[in-house]
Amino acid sequence: MNKTVAIFEPIYSRDQTLNCAEFLPLVRTDNSRPEWREFKILIDMYRNGDHLRHDYTGLFSPKFTLKSKISGAMFIEFAQRQANADICFINPFPQLAYWSYNVWMQGEHAHPGLTRAAQALLDASGVDISIANTPRHGPASLAYCNFWVGSRRFWDEYVGGTLVPIADFLEANPSHEAALAVMTDTMHTDPAPFLPFIIERLFSTYVSLHPELSRAAYRFDASDVRDYCINDFEKLLFDRMRGKIDEADAAGAFSPALVEQMDTVCALWQKHFFDFYATRPHPHTGQPVSLG
Repeated sequence: MNKTVAIFEPIYSRDQTLNCAEFLPLVRTDNSRPEWREFKILIDMYRNGDHLRHDYTGLFSPKFTLKSKISGAMFIEFAQRQANADICFINPFPQLAYWSYNVWMQGEHAHPGLTRAAQALLDASGVDISIANTPRHGPASLAYCNFWVGSRRFWDEYVGGTLVPIADFLEANPSHEAALAVMTDTMHTDPAPFLPFIIERLFSTYVSLHPELSRAAYRFDASDVRDYCINDFEKLLFDRMRGKIDEADAAGAFSPALVEQMDTVCALWQKHFFDFYATRPHPHTGQPVSLG
């Protein structure tokens, strides 16, 4: 018997319709803390016990199909086949694994100051995660969007045990230095503070630190990954880095020299990204990159 997979898509206005007909509408009448973005909805879902009503539960943005290049039905079918998994997910940016050792290397280049703000938030919230000691994020743990569905166990351990303490801290201490730091605006295709980018990266971080959790990642072959590159420069980087990164992932060993090379390539990629999309619309938003 297939497990039940409930994926909710947030509905923010009366004239908004579901982008994925297979998803469930989650009407948002409470627009408090909009700067938290999907983090607020995940917390509300957990506190409401929404994760207890299905075998797998998730929250996907209306841009799921645009970013992932697959239908909602395809992902649900994939998740239903993973009978013993605690989490099933898809990473709509698989190319980033070829020039970023983990989500925090990419995050620090994309949003300077992110790792310092994130560690201060984790420490203040009592969450025992060291960003500096985060391991490699390869295809088995990497996800740059909240495109995951989790079992009740995963919701309790990750959302309840990691995200809720962060929300509790921010709600109780809005003037704390760590709280103010994560609300600082950062570069993005539309105005946004550090917080949602921190939360987004905690998924891969948590999964990589908990090997006891059974996970199922939607896999791409090499030609698929190249198709996810959003411009010619990304395709060039992928072509140049592919062999050595695949070899290192297969061996489970990244030399310091390779990690340093990835950091350099990641810096070059980010510089090109901001320069290129400063005057061009980003394919996922239709807007240029700006400082919030």
